[in-house]
Amino acid sequence: MEYSSIASLFAFGITILLTFKQPRVRLPFSRIYLYVDYGLAPILFAFSLLVASGIDVNFIVRGIVGCENIKPYSVIILILSLSYICISLDLTGLFEYLALHVVKVSGGSGKKLFIYTFMLTSFLTLFTSNDVVILTITPIIFYTCNNAAISPIPYLFAQFFAANITGMGLYISNPTNIVIADAYGVSFAEFARWMLLPAISAMITCLLMLWLVFRPKIQRYVNISQFNPRSALKDRNGAIFGLSVLGGTIFFISVPSTWTGIQPWLATLISASIMFIHDLLTARFKILTILKRMPWKIAPFLIGLFVIVESLASSSWTHLLALQLSRISTNILATVFCNGFLSSLAAGLMNNHPMTIFFVKALQSPFYSAPETSKLGAMFALVVGSNLGANFMLTGALAGLMWARILSNKGYSISFLEFSKYGFMVMPLVVAAACLTLASMLLP
Repeated sequence: MEYSSIASLFAFGITILLTFKQPRVRLPFSRIYLYVDYGLAPILFAFSLLVASGIDVNFIVRGIVGCENIKPYSVIILILSLSYICISLDLTGLFEYLALHVVKVSGGSGKKLFIYTFMLTSFLTLFTSNDVVILTITPIIFYTCNNAAISPIPYLFAQFFAANITGMGLYISNPTNIVIADAYGVSFAEFARWMLLPAISAMITCLLMLWLVFRPKIQRYVNISQFNPRSALKDRNGAIFGLSVLGGTIFFISVPSTWTGIQPWLATLISASIMFIHDLLTARFKILTILKRMPWKIAPFLIGLFVIVESLASSSWTHLLALQLSRISTNILATVFCNGFLSSLAAGLMNNHPMTIFFVKALQSPFYSAPETSKLGAMFALVVGSNLGANFMLTGALAGLMWARILSNKGYSISFLEFSKYGFMVMPLVVAAACLTLASMLLP
């Protein structure tokens, strides 16, 4: 086996490990410490491959500009632009208002609160993104349960699982959806046509499974007298403007670019610029808060991963996976179920972003041989896996790591083992429901 092949695989494995561990490293001969987190690790090892002659400059260029239908820069611009719009909207207090309003509407019923938490998270995720909703709603759920003196576990898992399940419904709801859709040239409308029904079937199955698992822990009555939704809405006019911008963004990216001449990433960039100008004119200090909360590290994270996976592709690792995937693509049902479960478990083990990029490269490899319908099934099954895999293990998505960190900072730790226990109790049936729905849509 060639040196470059081993070096690429080693860099990929270490990058994933450091993404999870995020160690604090002291620079030699200095007192400067660096956190080798998900923003630094991929870039660090992509550069290491360049220095060690495992790759050349062309790999770096392709990691930014892209090749074929994969355009990393457009994915990054789209994610960051949507993040700006959603964070700005969150700072108006709209999401907190909706969450507390749901608490009030539950009427003090623990059962209703559980179901409404799941449904609210699903609704918000569908039109924003799973990462934004998880990071926004998690502290509110913890605050609500803490003040009502009830266990937050059922509600936290309802929220987290709902966000990752509904995230597969629309193009914008999960960054991995954008990577897959852009790689195959799938439009917003076409993505929704194929993935909304699997998302709905997965939602219903998950809600039923979560209810069976957590029913003994859900209190019958919740004290909600101290919650006032109106106090949460800090900027009513800003919320209306932000909703208008977000709605306009979704409309423009849902219309085929052949009609408007505007690519989705450019439409979101224009919308984010409009939001930025509005924030600058009405609340300049708000911009500093938004910029601090922005997921800037997603840019080096994705660029570094694209570079490393490009090196894996040139070293035939993706071709090897392509050959194995070809063997299971014997019919629609086998293709969808095998790719759905395999990518779900792979996402849990190695994080959904690197898994998605690696599998996309494999499915686009000339060594992947399958009928056109099976190729379509494999692609959308990958969407299922990249979203639902985050619910099997905490390592399945960056949002999971941040979710656990938020709770840890609040003094409430959820271990990897505890999370996986619930994940493996609930998610196999959920993945099966999504795959069965998708396969039935693909069958002639």
